[in-house]
Amino acid sequence: MRTILVFIFISISILGYSQTDFISLDKQSYDYYLKGDYKNLKQTAKKQFELGMDYYYLRMRLGILAYNNQRYSSACEHFQKAITFFNSDTISREYIYYSYLFAGRKADAGLYLESINYNQKNKHLKSLKSEGFSNFYSGINYTSNDAKLYTSNPLTYEAIENSLSVYAGFETYFNSKTKLNLGYTNFRKTGTFYSSTNTTGEYRTFKQNQVYGKLGILTYHGFEFFGYGHIAFYTEESAQTTFGGGRSSAQIFTESAFGLGLTKNLWKLRFSGNGSFSKFGGSTQYRGELSITYLPFGNLNLYTTTSGMYQNDKHWGATYQFSQDIGFKTFKYLWIEAGVMTGNSFLYTRNQGATINNSFLIPALSVYGNAIVMLGNHFSITLTPSFSKNTLYTWDTINYTQSNKVNSNSTGFSFTLTYKK
Repeated sequence: MRTILVFIFISISILGYSQTDFISLDKQSYDYYLKGDYKNLKQTAKKQFELGMDYYYLRMRLGILAYNNQRYSSACEHFQKAITFFNSDTISREYIYYSYLFAGRKADAGLYLESINYNQKNKHLKSLKSEGFSNFYSGINYTSNDAKLYTSNPLTYEAIENSLSVYAGFETYFNSKTKLNLGYTNFRKTGTFYSSTNTTGEYRTFKQNQVYGKLGILTYHGFEFFGYGHIAFYTEESAQTTFGGGRSSAQIFTESAFGLGLTKNLWKLRFSGNGSFSKFGGSTQYRGELSITYLPFGNLNLYTTTSGMYQNDKHWGATYQFSQDIGFKTFKYLWIEAGVMTGNSFLYTRNQGATINNSFLIPALSVYGNAIVMLGNHFSITLTPSFSKNTLYTWDTINYTQSNKVNSNSTGFSFTLTYKK
């Protein structure tokens, strides 16, 4: 009997100690939460987890401070755990939605929103839609080039003085699983163009229209399968002699690129790859493109992207491009991006088909930057200066050889206005 009483006394003491320990640690975690002290809150929570203390309010405290410190991956983890303790929790679900959104995973935010039962959404989540117009952009780019002229040149050669692009596009979601990007560019370049039929060169402005489209199929978590097409079309005047005299007719020419790809978005890593086929410059090309984006903090305050493209041209052989970019937030409403690109490719497509170069000019080295200025919650302006060292050749399009290598420099500037819903 005495042994039983001792055992009961010891058990009561242990329970009393555990209860006191819980109250003390819970108070500490609550105090750190009120102070916004995320570091000490995590340390206290770690002690509680080691003692088997895991409960709704602790996870909410951790989740909210992680979210406030833009640690969106940790925030999602804690809010998802909080939901296991209280399944009717609508606050955690709203935090999870915005964690995906502010981490740059918009597609996952929409898919998560759709996955929530209507009765488990609060009033705000019920008002959100995962389909419809997403963003619209419009802008202009001007580039000035050094132009080396020849007295006479029987081969294909472009001495471009300047180029101008006016562009616009938008993104829309048909539903949470399907999105469409469409873009249009009016491109024109002015300079002296040499060929076998005009060896002394012709000074003129070459005009071209381009249409770009990309269809993405989204799956949870972070996968996107996509296909894209980019078509450039232009007209050429040609003189024709008839019995009654001379007349000119315009012939429409097209050049095109088509590709398929896959993107995978994680909290700190983003992978993307695509393969494409194109018809540029009277030849055909096959290429593969890969890119990796690293976000060390799981948010958009700092990120780097490494990407490369390898291409094989039917007539001109293998070429490549490599680029490295970095972006970071400097102030609340200002992001800075910078990048460098090197390679020997021409007649190529990049950036999942959004960018094409169907010219014989080779951008051997390009340095560029973006200053992204946020204007409130919906509008932003992107200012983009650039500098390129270009390699120029005279091109024999019959024997598929290049000669007379010269170098030139170009400077450019872009202005883009973006509206995000």
